[in-house]
Amino acid sequence: MKKLRITLIGIGYLEEINPKFMDYVLSFGEKMSVYVIRGALNDVNIKAVPLTGYEAGIITDSNFSHAKPLPIIGETIRKNLMPLIEENNVPVVAGFISADIKGTATTLGRGGSDYTAVLLAKHLNAVEVQIIKDVEGVLSADPKIVPNAKLLKELSYAEAMDLALFGAKVMYSKMIEPAMDAKIPVRVKSIFKPDDEGTVIVKNEEIIDRIVKAVTMMKDITVINIKGVGMAETPGIIGKIFSELGNKGINIVMVSGSSESNLSVVVKKSDVERTLEIINQLSNFGMRKVEVMENVRIIAVIGAGMAGSKGVAAKIFKIVADNDASIIMIAQGSSEVNISFVVEEKFSEDIVKAIHREFAEK
Repeated sequence: MKKLRITLIGIGYLEEINPKFMDYVLSFGEKMSVYVIRGALNDVNIKAVPLTGYEAGIITDSNFSHAKPLPIIGETIRKNLMPLIEENNVPVVAGFISADIKGTATTLGRGGSDYTAVLLAKHLNAVEVQIIKDVEGVLSADPKIVPNAKLLKELSYAEAMDLALFGAKVMYSKMIEPAMDAKIPVRVKSIFKPDDEGTVIVKNEEIIDRIVKAVTMMKDITVINIKGVGMAETPGIIGKIFSELGNKGINIVMVSGSSESNLSVVVKKSDVERTLEIINQLSNFGMRKVEVMENVRIIAVIGAGMAGSKGVAAKIFKIVADNDASIIMIAQGSSEVNISFVVEEKFSEDIVKAIHREFAEK
């Protein structure tokens, strides 16, 4: 606590903080939490050992606030944790925080605690990962928009990934990949109903009577349209745009283009200014016009039953039209379990409700 106090005093004098120091400050909350859990377990005669993610073997790069685990963690996790487990100790590992190869504190970004759990499960050959939340599991829609949203008993990795990417708040997309690699089921369940099964995420898609399992919505996004006949005459221009955005840490949420002379991308609102700066730097490559569309949202319709089913897209488009809205962009994932499209914000909630009524409630 003395180190934290000194750090905060220094930050107060400077009146600014960079990602490296932010990660260091944030790490203290997680470190204190594991000691609280250790104490609770010891009180019921369970031998527990508190550890940071780094002490448990999760070593990351130095991309502060969004650190990525290094390939060596499989070896280091087993080396650090297996001796404790073999001696009947329960490792209590702080999620979200870790450190780079030099031992400097890092954090794993949004959803980092769930990500930590799945990484440990993968490299310890766990039978199942349980993610404990304050909701009963993954629902067919946001209950704030659709009050009668239904609990989904089972999802495939692909369905869960798309739900997480496009707005489902109960889980995060990056936790799915290590579970998928190790073929470990991930169960999302409620802390208030520990005996309930919740939602289990597994390898194989379960095709149920309902073609669509869920509909979700992503907020705080912006569409950027890039136009110019000269782009088609510039080899690799689209790849160059994506590469430059990636180098700056800007994630493209969705992309669509009718040709090389017309490209639309969706980015988070927080990334718009930097995205436009990069595009303007490449304006000599045949770009004639750049348009920014705000007050929009992505709606994603998800379900393994959509693969090969006829008429699903037509029904969705009719629902959009019946709500006096137009589709601004559309994309279908290669997994064929997701159709996502962009509409104006003012129509979005009514469209979500109507799609849920049509596909999930009948």
